[in-house]
Amino acid sequence: MKKSFGMMGKLLRVNLTTEKISTESISFKLWEAFLGGRGLGAYYLMKEVPPDTDPLSPDNKLIFMNGPLAGTIIPGNNKICVTFKSYLTESYSYSLCGGFWGPELKYAGYDGLIMEGKASKPVYLWIDDENIEIKVADHIWGEMISESEEQIRRELGGDETIQIAVIGPAGEKKVAYACITAGQYREFGRGGSGAIMGSKNLKGIALRGSHDVIVGKPDELIPLSKRLIQNLQKSSGGQIRRKYGTMELVERINDAGFWVTRNFSGGYFEEGYKLEGEQMRQEIVSGDSSCFGCPIGCGKWTYVQTKDGEILQMEGPEFESVGMLGSNCGISDWKTIMAATKICDTYGFDTINGGGIIGMLMEAYESGALDKENIDGIDLTFGNGDALLKMLKKIGKREGIGDILAKGIERAGRELGILEFAVHSKGQTFPVYDPRGAKAMALTYSTSPKGAHHMFATTFGAELTMGNRFEEEGKASLERTHQFSMAIVDSIALCSTMRAGITLNDQAEAYSVVTGMQMDIDKLNEAAERIINLERMYNVLIGYNRENDTLPSKFLNVAMPKGESKGQTVNLSLMLDEYYDVMGWTIDGIPTKEKLHQLELNRFIDGI
Repeated sequence: MKKSFGMMGKLLRVNLTTEKISTESISFKLWEAFLGGRGLGAYYLMKEVPPDTDPLSPDNKLIFMNGPLAGTIIPGNNKICVTFKSYLTESYSYSLCGGFWGPELKYAGYDGLIMEGKASKPVYLWIDDENIEIKVADHIWGEMISESEEQIRRELGGDETIQIAVIGPAGEKKVAYACITAGQYREFGRGGSGAIMGSKNLKGIALRGSHDVIVGKPDELIPLSKRLIQNLQKSSGGQIRRKYGTMELVERINDAGFWVTRNFSGGYFEEGYKLEGEQMRQEIVSGDSSCFGCPIGCGKWTYVQTKDGEILQMEGPEFESVGMLGSNCGISDWKTIMAATKICDTYGFDTINGGGIIGMLMEAYESGALDKENIDGIDLTFGNGDALLKMLKKIGKREGIGDILAKGIERAGRELGILEFAVHSKGQTFPVYDPRGAKAMALTYSTSPKGAHHMFATTFGAELTMGNRFEEEGKASLERTHQFSMAIVDSIALCSTMRAGITLNDQAEAYSVVTGMQMDIDKLNEAAERIINLERMYNVLIGYNRENDTLPSKFLNVAMPKGESKGQTVNLSLMLDEYYDVMGWTIDGIPTKEKLHQLELNRFIDGI
């Protein structure tokens, strides 16, 4: 197959039921219409996985898609997207992973990989350029994340350049929010892709590649890359992220009074100062780390010794993990937070959903709505670190109460009779930002097709900068702009942090230089709108409408009790009216036929 500039010209398809392995091409019109990554994933899911598909059936698919910038020298080009129908939310979902796994798939010669069917017994996939094998994994099934990766690497000769993505026991046992972990510390995190991988009896995917990525305008690539790196080095956002990683957000968000505190019962954690980026750097950081092609290096290696002499070493924890396993549970000591993160990483499940579910239990238990016998006799009060660790292990093992919690926050809340304490949208727990303190985040959480997800539109930073975070009117346009921004970077393969020094115009130039196709800001935004409408339509075909774009009563009817966001609630109905209007959707949140035809989605999807 002929290579295209920036692309390898091949999509790899592996059917685990029949063990058939094949390749096909992706047409230029699809790259132009959907950019790559997340956009192409949405296209293939709509085309190949009917909305009524059982998420855990062999008919569901894991659709891994790279963007055209992946594997080039454009800085921060390391994100690959997996798209699937989620068991957690029973709807459309996607997840991004950084690190080195995505670029290695490109070097192996493939723009994307579609895993379909179900193996009759545990297997892993070995892709070594054009040499592809489905290998037996019975002896690895049941192993933790790091042991799984190490064992696969040994079997393949011990080559450290091999990039490996695996699931742990949580994925094997179909914990609804299980991750796929690449390189031990990089995850396809939210939405439960690990559960889908486990349902296919697929333990891991190992990659090694030797192909070059041929770009359309090589003479322009190096000067452009140098300029973008210099922009990142000069940007204040890039440099603070380099020093403190994502933990630089703690002070800003906590002081502004919208950092998750005790299951969102407040927005200011009084011991948050202990968890700020500078404190972390002084107390537990032992070094910095970076994903492929990144000049910032926001990852932090950490080291701590527990009270019983155990040494904990890891990369992370990141801001979301610290919030959901720390302040959300009333915990402020690094040893407990690191140990909790380590449990999630070891078993292979999402720290945000895990922390959110335990926060629900803690509030319900302290309010008297949940008895100790309902939670395996554990004294699950806010601040009880030992109880947090015990509960996380139960989730990973699906043991006792952990078997119920493994189903996801909405199912668990309903089964335990404590749904009123469940902080979620569409079945996925909230991240750390309380929307009462940054109102556009209410739209981010409620309209995200994959359930509450801060990276669907990261509006809180702009709201802080503009000083209008408590305003509700007019936020729909800001939300739309940020949704477009994220759809673009998720599709072309850029880490979102790169936006600190790489403008939208720069992204269009990079796309043009790499692919040889003429790209500009208008075309990028048009593609982003096409992607978001396609994602929306997948859920509409499931039956979603305005009623599903909601938030828990806690945010709509209970005022923030104290701090810099005191007294705030969310008027979501007003905000949704404006959002649907700027998106060109009906008052019920349905994209109109005129909008779908304007975006030419009828060219790609039958029946639209």
